[in-house]
Amino acid sequence: MSDQCRHHDAEAAAPLSAEIVQLYGLCYSAPPWCETPDQLQAYPGKLAASLARPGFAAWTAHDDEDRLTGVCYGWPTPDDLPKNRIYDSVIRSLGAAATGALVRGAFEVAELFVHPRAQGRGIGRALLTAATADRPSAWLITCPEAPAARLYRSMGWRHIGLLPADFYPQLRLAVFGLHNRVDGTDGQVVGRLGEAVTPA
Repeated sequence: MSDQCRHHDAEAAAPLSAEIVQLYGLCYSAPPWCETPDQLQAYPGKLAASLARPGFAAWTAHDDEDRLTGVCYGWPTPDDLPKNRIYDSVIRSLGAAATGALVRGAFEVAELFVHPRAQGRGIGRALLTAATADRPSAWLITCPEAPAARLYRSMGWRHIGLLPADFYPQLRLAVFGLHNRVDGTDGQVVGRLGEAVTPA
């Protein structure tokens, strides 16, 4: 299996929308997320809105037959936070000052998911490393009890705080943050906790 990471801007990622939507359904209809049909049907619209965000960037992995096996995408969080449910919930949880310090100018990892049959091969790690390697800071939202949270912690991400219980009906979600530096001797990304991150 090749599963090589490819980088895309919004224009290049748009033709992959149908595959991304299909993969999202496979990943988020299963535990621990167990999204409802209404939630899954809302995702194509969310993806389209994401593609329109300034600075949108995506990284994808594909197998030897060019089938999509994983995707990670996001954008730089604007300095002037717009009113939306995500930013408002983070502010409710962390407070305005702490939220601003965490997210403004940081890379916002909106989604990271890997085909269930391709999990455990380092694809998620490679995609997230590629997405954040040249970013001084990044943040994301996930369930702290989900398997993905173990990956984030192993890469130096820190659990910052829980979001309000009404943010996501199925699970209590939390904000995770990462501060990077690039080691000048070997080019490895080193997380805030001093753990070297090497693409798997």
